[in-house]
Amino acid sequence: MLLVYFGAQSLWALVLLALILALAVVIAIQAHRSRALGGNEELPGMVGEVTEATDARGRARALVRGEVWQVRCTSPLSPGQAVRVIQAHDLLLIVEPLADDVDVLSGESS
Repeated sequence: MLLVYFGAQSLWALVLLALILALAVVIAIQAHRSRALGGNEELPGMVGEVTEATDARGRARALVRGEVWQVRCTSPLSPGQAVRVIQAHDLLLIVEPLADDVDVLSGESS
């Protein structure tokens, strides 16, 4: 009865629409299940470059993720040195120096 009323082309259009809606529901469920990372949660493990040397308080500044951050390290830092973020405390990053042959953009040894 439905096929006579709408015709074969309309039936295929309805089936296609149902498949698209089912796909949208599956994608929405998967997106809802995954935990979003943003802000300071994704900083540990990132590599940056020191822009200002360590001062008398043991703090320096480094460019990480396109932003200049205040960083603290157990050893003195010099401009141009590569560092890896260990922890993030509010607006202060705890970092460790990396070897001289590490590429700052990729974080891999050359």
